[in-house]
Amino acid sequence: MNILFVAAELAPHAKVGGLADVMAALPQALAKAGHGVSLVVPLHRGLRRSGEFRQTEREIEVPGVGEGRRARIWEGERGGVSLFALERDDYFDRAQLYGEGGVDYPDSLERFSFLARGAVELARYVEPTPEIIQVNDWHVGLVPAYVKALGLPIRTVCTVHNLGYQGEFPAEDFRRVGLPEGVFRPEGVEFYGKMNFLKGAIAIADAVTTVSPSYAREIQAEERGHGLHEVLREHGGKLNGILNGIDMVEWNPATDGALKKNFKVGSMAGRVECRAALEKEMGIEPANGRPIFGMVTRLTREKGVDLVWAGAEELARRGGRLVVLGAGDPALEEEGKRLAQLHPKRVAVRLGYDEGLARRIFAGADFFLMPSRSEPCGLTQMYAMRYGAIPVVGNVGGLRDTVEEWDGKTKKGTGFLFVPTAEGLTGGLDRALAIWDEPAMMKAARRNGMSKDWSWGAAVPSYEKVYRSLTS
Repeated sequence: MNILFVAAELAPHAKVGGLADVMAALPQALAKAGHGVSLVVPLHRGLRRSGEFRQTEREIEVPGVGEGRRARIWEGERGGVSLFALERDDYFDRAQLYGEGGVDYPDSLERFSFLARGAVELARYVEPTPEIIQVNDWHVGLVPAYVKALGLPIRTVCTVHNLGYQGEFPAEDFRRVGLPEGVFRPEGVEFYGKMNFLKGAIAIADAVTTVSPSYAREIQAEERGHGLHEVLREHGGKLNGILNGIDMVEWNPATDGALKKNFKVGSMAGRVECRAALEKEMGIEPANGRPIFGMVTRLTREKGVDLVWAGAEELARRGGRLVVLGAGDPALEEEGKRLAQLHPKRVAVRLGYDEGLARRIFAGADFFLMPSRSEPCGLTQMYAMRYGAIPVVGNVGGLRDTVEEWDGKTKKGTGFLFVPTAEGLTGGLDRALAIWDEPAMMKAARRNGMSKDWSWGAAVPSYEKVYRSLTS
């Protein structure tokens, strides 16, 4: 089967979140299974500089309203996947992918309608012609509409990585995307008088997937449906939840060059060194027999960061250490800095993203905090378990599907789940602190998590089933 992925991110050089990691791994897993797989992304500044793509002489016309626009094609290859990048420097050669200073770039409509239309145009030239185009999140949400409007014999799959971001624009902007007027209707991209890229993709695509089974169920209810719950229920017959995986080779504490010392199940001495190195790197005092809690996250309420800030002083009072890496809401960033200044030896907060440091937090923390109020899948809890940090997480979405509650009687389970409230987090921390005082149980829970197979191999048959249902 021939599949073309279209997305706005690709790890490691054009990454904001988990979408980039999925695009780096899932297409390769499908290629390994014998499919012809291609991927189209924008030529972001980081991708141009990576050396992974090479400039070609090929240019394509990207039709739009008024004069057409052109894009030069860059090509590459990774793990059996053909890579294509659309060069349009006025749209994509920027310091960040989506915006700066917490504000989206003002031309997001033009940038991402160009990406979607360009990807569809490129699909007409890729050999062999794709049978499936899989679009990922709102940035390329117009792809199914363009495919249908052009009458192309290609089926489309929309994957929702995070329903909270939808690509909503004023109705008067619809004329700028180059689609027939009839697409701006309730059965298309129109939603309560506005244009909504993601809603249009859900309505028009031949199939819709989300990145975990629990999230697929949750977003059909008002509480976590971000206004699209009724649309998702209407199209529930074509909705599937498929759990993400991780690249088990790329994320391996036995070979990871970012760590002070490598380790694996059965040979854990290196993790002790990683823990001590993390204390030194983050500037916290040695834990002296008390646990280190780590977080690698966007600093937003959705991720439950406000809950952690509210409980940080109590955690410090009980002797715990907290190390946090992330960026996001300016108010939450400021509160994190305040807590770190108030407890300089027990709380450390680094603003921004540093993948090497993220790996060292996974490898050095005893517990990994992820108190999300909503979590489509989450990859960091899987990375954390892979590196031996026991997860303490909100009982939502993909966290519910990946973390098994620890049972001291059976010695089964990998971590602790809680309702994402202040009281729930306190209960989760209490259970973590209790197991900390039982070294044999800590060892068992850590071993259980590190031994899990989080590879993409389990997800491939589920995607193949979706593709076959559209092409058979």
